[in-house]
Amino acid sequence: MTPDELKTKVGTIIVLMMENRSFDNVLGHLRHPDEGNRLEVNGVEDFKNDRYMNKNTDGIGIRPFWRADAPFVSDLPHNSAAVREQMNFSIFANDFLMDGFVRAFEDQFHTIVDDSPVMGLLRAKDLPTTSPLASQYTVCDNWFACVPTSTAPNRLMSMCGETAIAETGIFLPEQATVYDWLLAHGVRWRVYAAGLPFFALMPRIAPLILTGHFRRLSDLANDVANESAADWPEVIFIEPDYYDCPIHFHPPCDNHAPLAMAPGEAFAGEIYKTLTSHPGKWSRSVLVCSYDEHGGLFDHVRPLAVKYRHPNGVAFDTTGPRTPTIVAGPYAPKRGVSHLQLDNTSLLQMFAERFGSPGETYSPQVLGRSQQGIQSVSALLDASAANGAVCTLRDGAAVGAATVVDNSDMRKAFDGAIRAIVGQHQTEAYAKFPELRGYVSGP
Repeated sequence: MTPDELKTKVGTIIVLMMENRSFDNVLGHLRHPDEGNRLEVNGVEDFKNDRYMNKNTDGIGIRPFWRADAPFVSDLPHNSAAVREQMNFSIFANDFLMDGFVRAFEDQFHTIVDDSPVMGLLRAKDLPTTSPLASQYTVCDNWFACVPTSTAPNRLMSMCGETAIAETGIFLPEQATVYDWLLAHGVRWRVYAAGLPFFALMPRIAPLILTGHFRRLSDLANDVANESAADWPEVIFIEPDYYDCPIHFHPPCDNHAPLAMAPGEAFAGEIYKTLTSHPGKWSRSVLVCSYDEHGGLFDHVRPLAVKYRHPNGVAFDTTGPRTPTIVAGPYAPKRGVSHLQLDNTSLLQMFAERFGSPGETYSPQVLGRSQQGIQSVSALLDASAANGAVCTLRDGAAVGAATVVDNSDMRKAFDGAIRAIVGQHQTEAYAKFPELRGYVSGP
């Protein structure tokens, strides 16, 4: 799609960004002969292929296997050191071998297992929302985490185009966000959050979260049904209820281990049904279902050689591993597969094309990534795709609940953010999020 086609045909861009899954874990089955048998998808075709084998600490080869959807015992390793080990750059091959996922898991948990959960792959039956969407719309099998590290830096890259941190810490650094960019360009935008929004972790964003730009997920259905075209947002971000947050307004559903996929599948399914319930709005929409990073789960494709440098010294030489992304809507080719080199800054490129001046780029940092081969989401959209049919989703199976972990850095960050928001904006915070009152004051 050209910028002119974007401006005339696309009314609303919707981003649903989930947590911590790799492409092979979620969509690798599409190529397998017992599942999708879609040879055009770069997935996992034969578990016996040595290119997929990861050796454990004892030197025993562990191959991918079908793992039924279920909670994990705990979170999985995905900080920068773990990701380096997982991708395993070989100076002899001068390439990434992508065979260190099992060892990284064993290093973190000091255990040796024959069925390391990081090698488990989901099947279509485990994905009652994602599987139908993958059949109806466009699968992106070359979409990567922006940088080879954990959640916070990747969400900053996704929503700012840059990151001043290399690891997840307690608070997000004060950076210009996509919200600032959209406000500066006069774009109508909104966040619908099932729980606390992620950018509650950036202190200066807290007052904005308490405005009408941020709404609770429960408002979405009414807004879709009743809001006029003049008021309906041009950009929508939809956020799950994050597992790591210590207070929940909705069952945790971000797909972050140790959660199973089932809660996130149900959440995404309800979002899709709500958005498609208004044919007029849906006919001018693009929905991107993406992930922030791979979460420590196996993927066999080497990262892209895309360098990132921040003035304070944060530096990366590649992307992270692939993440599972589907682009949906009338302009996404039906049952399509995009091999374009993409990451979450591809969304920022599309925003600049759709809402910027002719030739305007989102930022120097995002331009730098495009000059290294990262393309815009617009490059896979087709103005003549005519993919307006709404797909039928399946009912998901119930799975057990995940164990609550109460000492993660992200959990501490959310706790600090809640207390800061209430401390500085108590009246507004309690009015918008009455659940915070009991959390902060105690029973």
